[in-house]
Amino acid sequence: MLSISIGPFLIAVPLFITIVGISVFWATTHWLTRKSPEKKQAVDAIFNSVWVGVVVARIAFVLTLWSEYKADWWQIFNIRDGGFIPYYGWMASVFMLIVSSGRKRKISQVYLQASIPALCVIVALKYVAFLSNTEVGLPQSSVRNSIGDKVSLQTFKGRPLVINYWATWCPPCRKEMPILQAAQHHHSDVTFLFVNQGESTSTVTEFLQAQGLELDNVFYDPASQLSRESGAAGLPTTLFFDASGKLIANRMGELSQASLAHYLQQLNANENGIQNKESKRK
Repeated sequence: MLSISIGPFLIAVPLFITIVGISVFWATTHWLTRKSPEKKQAVDAIFNSVWVGVVVARIAFVLTLWSEYKADWWQIFNIRDGGFIPYYGWMASVFMLIVSSGRKRKISQVYLQASIPALCVIVALKYVAFLSNTEVGLPQSSVRNSIGDKVSLQTFKGRPLVINYWATWCPPCRKEMPILQAAQHHHSDVTFLFVNQGESTSTVTEFLQAQGLELDNVFYDPASQLSRESGAAGLPTTLFFDASGKLIANRMGELSQASLAHYLQQLNANENGIQNKESKRK
C-alpha cells in the first residue's frame, strides 16, 4: 500500500503516518493540560514546532539538491514535489519543543508523556507499512505496447527501473512528463517505463505528439490493473526498483527535477551498496 484514499483525498502513506503521529501527540497534550493554566502555551508550541519542522525539512532538501534549484529559484517554493528530509524536520521540531517549554518542568513532563502514545502509534503504523511494502515488488501483470502485444515487466529486471503510472487527463502527470523525458535521456543506466492507465493508444499518441514528447518504453494498462496491484490509489505514481525488482522508493504526486534527482540518488546508492557487498564476498 503506497497511498491511502480518504474520501476525495489521496495521501501518501508516510505523510499519513506523520499526520496521525502529530495528531496523537497534540490530542494527548491537550488532554493532559485540560485543567492547567499553561494549556494554551503547551498546545500552541506544538503548532509552532510543526511549522518549524516543515520549513527545516524543506531547507535541508533544497540545500542537499542545490544544484537542481539554483537555475530556477522559484522551484524552492514548489513543495508539491514532496521535497523534504524528514529527519531534520523531526529534530528541529523536538528542539523547538524543548526551547518553548524552557524551565517549565510541568510542560516538559507533559510532552514526554504525550510522546509515548505518539511514538507507539507511529512505530505500529510504520511496521504495518513496512509489511505492506515488502509485498510490493515488480508487478506480475502484463502491459501492452503500441501495437497491442503483451509485455511482461519481469523482462526489465537486471537494471535499475523506474515505472511511472500516468494519464493524459492528469495535470501533475502532464507537468512532470518533460522532466521524466529528460531523465530518461540523461540516465542511460536506468530503464524508464511509462505505463498509461486506462486510456487508448490513439489518445496517448495524440497527447505525446501535441506536447512534442519523445518517450521510450510507453506501455498501456487499459484496466488500470498495475496501479491497483502496486497499491497506488492516485496518479501520478512513480516507483523505483533495483535491478532485482525490489521496491526502493516511491512517490505519489508530481515530481520536480530535484525530487526526481533525489529518488535516483537513492536508487544509485542502493545499487552501489549491493555492488560493494558482492565485491567483499569475492
